[in-house]
Order: sequence, then C-alpha cells, then structure tokens
Amino acid sequence: MTGLRFLGFDLGASTPDANTIRLFCEKLTQAGALEVVFADFDWQLKERGYLAMGGQIVDATLVAAPKQRNTAPEKEAIKAGKTANEIWPDEPARAAQKDTDARWTLKLRKGKALSERQAGYRHRHPELLL
Repeated sequence: MTGLRFLGFDLGASTPDANTIRLFCEKLTQAGALEVVFADFDWQLKERGYLAMGGQIVDATLVAAPKQRNTAPEKEAIKAGKTANEIWPDEPARAAQKDTDARWTLKLRKGKALSERQAGYRHRHPELLL
C-alpha cells in the first residue's frame, strides 16, 4: 500500500501489471533512456529528503537457511572473518555452497538451546512461563 501511494496510485485506480512494467523497462533500455530515468528518480528522492544507498536493506525478512554442519575449527575460522575460499581452498564446490556471512538470531525467543533439565522444567510447569 505504501509503495502504491509513493508512486501516486490508489486502490481505485488501474495499475500496470508486472509484464507491462517489464516491457516498458525494455523499451527504455533499447532507447538508452533508462539511466536518465533512474538519475531523475534519484534526484527527486533527494529533493524530498530521501537518500537511497547501494546495498541498503529495505525488507529484513527472516528466512530459514539450511544447516551448515561445520566442524569446530571451521566455525572458529568463520567467526574470525575468513572467507569460504580461505577455509576450504582445496574444495571450491564446498566453498561455493557455504554462507560465511550468515549469523544466528532469535525470533520470538526461538532458536535458543536448552539443557535437558530446562526443557523438562518447562514441560512440567508451563504456567510459570510468560
């Protein structure tokens, strides 16, 4: 809804579909005008007090990632900031599949490891937990 309002559309007006927008972008590219349009768009954003930066996160949605299954030395190397190619120099296929920038986070208090004693206590006394 916010994106529609930003572009000047409302729910009652007809809006272009994805295919129409794609064809329009292709025609702008063929005419060599796409860079000019984006430069003008950036200028208009700056005039309104917005500053778009490269690599800026717009939507930080949490998604499930596959388990890495790294060994303890590999985990330490990742925490030290080494790249996948530095950790696995002889295994380029393995290095290509590893995401060394990924980090754990908590969402709604999930993902936290519990000892067996804590898990048993939570199971027996759920009324005490918030």
